[in-house]
Amino acid sequence: MVTDRISQGAELWLKDLESALSSADGIELDALFLDESYYRDTGALTWDFHQYHGRTAIENILGSVNKDMHPHNFRLADGWPAPQEMDNGTATTIEVFFQFETGSAQVIALMYGVPDETNPYGFRTQSLYTRLEGLNGVDAPAVHPRGYGYTPSQPGENWLEHRERARSFEDREIEVLIVGAGQAGLMTAAYLKYFGVAALVIDKHDRVGDNWRKRYASLNLHNTINMNHFPLLRFPEHYPQYLPKDVLGEWLETYSRYLDLDIWASTDFVGAEYDTVGKKWAATVTTANGEQRVLNPKHIVLATGGIGGKPNIPNLPGLADFAGKVMHSSEFTESDGFAGKKALVIGMGSSAHDIARDLHNHGVQVTMVQRSPVVINSVEIANSAYAAGYADGVPIELGDLRYGLALIGPLRIAASKQAHQAGKEADAELHRGLEKAGVVLGDGYEGAGWLDLFLRTGGGYYLNAGASELIVSGDIKVIQADQINHFTGSGALLADGSTLESDLIILATGYQNRKVEVAEQFGDDIAERIGDIARLSEEGEWANMWSQTAQRGLWFSGGGIPQVRPGARILALLIKADLLDLIPDRYRRDAQVLTAQ
Repeated sequence: MVTDRISQGAELWLKDLESALSSADGIELDALFLDESYYRDTGALTWDFHQYHGRTAIENILGSVNKDMHPHNFRLADGWPAPQEMDNGTATTIEVFFQFETGSAQVIALMYGVPDETNPYGFRTQSLYTRLEGLNGVDAPAVHPRGYGYTPSQPGENWLEHRERARSFEDREIEVLIVGAGQAGLMTAAYLKYFGVAALVIDKHDRVGDNWRKRYASLNLHNTINMNHFPLLRFPEHYPQYLPKDVLGEWLETYSRYLDLDIWASTDFVGAEYDTVGKKWAATVTTANGEQRVLNPKHIVLATGGIGGKPNIPNLPGLADFAGKVMHSSEFTESDGFAGKKALVIGMGSSAHDIARDLHNHGVQVTMVQRSPVVINSVEIANSAYAAGYADGVPIELGDLRYGLALIGPLRIAASKQAHQAGKEADAELHRGLEKAGVVLGDGYEGAGWLDLFLRTGGGYYLNAGASELIVSGDIKVIQADQINHFTGSGALLADGSTLESDLIILATGYQNRKVEVAEQFGDDIAERIGDIARLSEEGEWANMWSQTAQRGLWFSGGGIPQVRPGARILALLIKADLLDLIPDRYRRDAQVLTAQ
């Protein structure tokens, strides 16, 4: 049978790969890998996030880490699909899930091969992904442990008293301080607790979930629920396909309570200084009662955003003279109170479209001001590509592992270009209507569309959930920014001498890079050493997210739920490995030994 032949070839490939890695004469992968092949590792062999493009680069990195990591016991993965042949419509691919161990960890891996009947395996490797899956000696928590779930510190102490005392961290050490109780902070805290790490989450809001509750009322997720499940606790089946922001806000609070996470609400993070000798932070926070407290965690995770943090407020000529109300999109919550008025929405990204639609639906006359080309796809068309790996019946763990390989730069770009072209064809009629209405459409970076823009800039696209039809019909107007001469007390003076009157101006102009927050809270030196956050690096990774950074003990988590879910697990494992002193110094980010070649 074909399946048996593929499995036999995969087992032989694994045997020869392990043999090549253990060779004392240097690693040669000619027979196993194509010349144009790719490798991505997230924590498994480099204790970091890295990509390597080309067989020579792969041979170099595997040869470099082999003597430290000692990969061994390669075998087909238990509980994952058997080796199989897949047809994606344009080419046939061999898919192999396998696992192995290193000196201190367990690894799950995924390989895609190109069929080659002249090869003893029946294929040669095109792409390989290895992911840190566990640490030796770090076991999952016991299921229903004996007793009452706690050990009293004194006679008569009940469970609630025990938890309140533990949550105060008055008599125990904080190993990890997590700033932000959104999805990124909570998932990271959940995994850290799972791996036995004492983590405290702080959040400036009064309640967990307020970061979603306080956003504009019409906000819904643009991707489907089947790709947004949280780790260790799935959404209930009665939740809708596209989650409203208030449902998600309530879920965050439920999740934190269900997993019994340690959280301080109404607590501000002031800043921190690192003790290089003691390898710990002096982190200052202001608690709900106004008290300033200095905490000494070994690690800090900033989970205060994904693509960006602080609002980006452009310097628009004359805007200071505007007599109406001006606000950034982050301040906009609802359209009530603006009925019958006129609004200018500066920007054409997702928030700009959502807000413009909400304003229109509440009786506001809306004009959008476009500053640069925008990629627009119907949400259903976008999800046909983006969510394909999370289709009904596909386990979310399987989708996450395949997505991890798909993030290899050249493969991701090629797939994004293909998806964008298919989207343009499917949405051709919608695009004609938008262009007729004055919208300038774009193709993103090198024609890679919105999938690439999300990782590259976090903006410049919109997945249509209804605003596009309002633009096509003329219910929402669109003008180009170069049509505006400057702003006045009553609105915008246009180049033709007329005035576009307005009562409200909303700046849907995006966010600054999180590097700005780092400079404010940790100092310019650390910010410069770390560099940009959540932007594509030269290797093709999302810079500094879930991985090591150039500052020991400082980590970042954020982004969409499908990115955070696998990323937070690896981040938690890397922190646990650091606490156990498993990461050799030459594998530290500032050593720069293992960068792509």
